[in-house]
Amino acid sequence: MEDIEETFENYQGNDIKKVTLKNDHGITISCLSLGAVWYEFLVPDKNKQQKNLLMNFDHCADYYSNGLCCCQSIGRVAGRIKKGQFTLDRVNVQVPTNENGNTLHGGNNGFRFLNWQVQTAKTANSVSAIFTHQIKEDHDGFPGDMLVTITYTLDNEDKVTISYKAENGTQTTLFNPTCHAYFNLSDQPNLSTHEIKINSKEHLQLDPELIPTGKMLANANTPYDFHDFNNLAAALEANKGFDDAFVINGTENQMKSVATLREKESGRQITISSESNCLVMYTMTQEQPGVKFKRDNGSIAQPSEAVALEAQMLPDAINHRDFGDIVLPANTTKEHQIVFAFEQH
Repeated sequence: MEDIEETFENYQGNDIKKVTLKNDHGITISCLSLGAVWYEFLVPDKNKQQKNLLMNFDHCADYYSNGLCCCQSIGRVAGRIKKGQFTLDRVNVQVPTNENGNTLHGGNNGFRFLNWQVQTAKTANSVSAIFTHQIKEDHDGFPGDMLVTITYTLDNEDKVTISYKAENGTQTTLFNPTCHAYFNLSDQPNLSTHEIKINSKEHLQLDPELIPTGKMLANANTPYDFHDFNNLAAALEANKGFDDAFVINGTENQMKSVATLREKESGRQITISSESNCLVMYTMTQEQPGVKFKRDNGSIAQPSEAVALEAQMLPDAINHRDFGDIVLPANTTKEHQIVFAFEQH
C-alpha cells in the first residue's frame, strides 16, 4: 500500500492537492482537494498500461466550465429540492436556488466548490485519503454548521469505498451526499459495449424540471428495465437518454448491491454497493460544447461518452414522506457509504 501527496495546481490563489493511493495489485486511485474530486481509478490493461475508468480534466477550471459536476463530491443534498423549500422541526426553510428556481446538488456553494483539507492513513491492506471541511450555514445557506468528512479508501480486494460523515451539527439540517462519478470502462468514446444491471423494480416519475412528482413507475417492459444485464447504448437510444432516479430494492440503511456496469470487450466490471435507496443514472446525452476530457486528447466530448452513476437517497426526499430519511438532527452523526468493486474478467 502506498500514498503520495503532491500539488496538482494553483487555482484562484489556492494550492490544490492531489492524493494518490496504490494497492498491492496495481490498482491506483487519486483524488483532488478541490471538490473532493475522485480524479482517477487506474487499472492495468492487457499491455500492463494504466487505464483510467473515470472521466477527468487536465485543469481545475475545466470542472467549473460546464454543468457535469464531473466526479465531484455532492452535498449537503444530492439531486434537486423543489423550489429550494422544505419544512424542518415545523419551520419552513428556504435555501438558495440555482436551477429553474430549484436547488440542485447543494446549490452554488455546495461541497463541490470547496477546497478540502486532506490527510492520509494506511493499514496493512488499505490506504485512505481523508477530506474534512467545516460546513457553514452562512456560506451554503442550509441550516446549521457541521463538520463533514469524506474518506476514499482503496483496499487489496480492489474495492474503493467512499465514506461520508456529518457530525456536530449546530441545528437540525439535511445530509444526502454522493459522488457524481462518470465511468467509461472501454477504449472508445461511447457506451456501445457497456452493459448494466440495476437492483431496481421502479423509477421515479419526474416533471419537466426533473423534480419527482412523488409517483413511482414500474421498470418492467420499458427501457428502464435493467433487472438483468442490458446494453446501455441501446437502452439510452430507446429512451433518448437517462437522467433518472432508480428506486433500489432492499432495506434502507443496509448495505446492498445497487448496480453492476461491465464492458464486454475489455472484461472490466464495476459493482456498486450502498445502503442508500436510489441510483441516479445520467448519460450526458446532449452535445457537450467545450467539454474536453483528458482521455480524449483535445477532442470535444461525444454525447453519451460516459455514464454517471450516483448512489444516494432519493432526490427531494425531504418533501416526500416515503422517499427515505435525509434529516440530520442537531448534535448527531450520520454516515453514508458507497463501495465500487473492480473485477477483471
